[in-house]
Amino acid sequence: MPAVKGARKLMLQHLEEAEAAVERLPRPDDPEALHDLRVALRHLRTYLAAYRKLFADTVSDKSLETLRELTQLTGPARDAEVQAQWLAEHSRSRRATTSPATHLRTRLTQHHEELLLDIRERFARDFPRLAARLRRQLKRAKASGRRTFGKDTAKRVVRQGHRLRERLDRIEGMADVEGAHASRITAKRVRYLLEPFGKLDGVHDTIQRLKELQDAFGELHDLHVMLETMSDVPESAHASRKRRAGSELAALASTARRRMTRLYAQSEQRWRGAEGAELDEALAQAASTLRKAGR
Repeated sequence: MPAVKGARKLMLQHLEEAEAAVERLPRPDDPEALHDLRVALRHLRTYLAAYRKLFADTVSDKSLETLRELTQLTGPARDAEVQAQWLAEHSRSRRATTSPATHLRTRLTQHHEELLLDIRERFARDFPRLAARLRRQLKRAKASGRRTFGKDTAKRVVRQGHRLRERLDRIEGMADVEGAHASRITAKRVRYLLEPFGKLDGVHDTIQRLKELQDAFGELHDLHVMLETMSDVPESAHASRKRRAGSELAALASTARRRMTRLYAQSEQRWRGAEGAELDEALAQAASTLRKAGR
């Protein structure tokens, strides 16, 4: 199909998924609503960026900026939820209501609930208008040129694959959080480009490799943020048990650092050097498959 038609079909699909997730947000018995909303928004923003030139004359900068602002609004709530869950899983004093880890977990849970209230209000107010505007703008785009959706996407996979390799090779060790984060974002973009073609020979396996890379660097990033959160715990929160607090939080920090060390070592082996070259070849082969399917 024409590139515009294929890209539009994808974006409208994820726009509908985001609208459905927004409707579920107020339900207290639906803890996955925020996660599903974030997934739909990430897909939508990735496709809008990847296929920007196809819709440059119809999708406005205002729509893109509003979508970016709403998406960013969901990040801190997700981080607070993930950190509270990590503490619940790794703290040895899970049932001790006075432990420093419990205090921190309670604070994070309360913060998550406060952020969720704001997210529900903002999305209920602003997202329906944005969704309606985006739908109109996407439908106004006209097909131009003879490039098919498969061939157009193949070109973008090659470009993003080269960018991914450059970013992976520039990571300067476990402390290079920004470099690992940039690599994760690029891997996510390539994976999303390939997902609609997952049934083609070999493409599914490449998608799985990218997902493993994304998950590993995502966990690395979450652990780094977790360490920052623990280091910011004020002494007044556990002043009467200062020695115990220090030992418990220090032990949790050591657990996080050990996991980060293992993750980085695995990442070095999997996606740099000889095994990294296998990923590059898999991406090149996937792009070739898309080009052939799009003839």
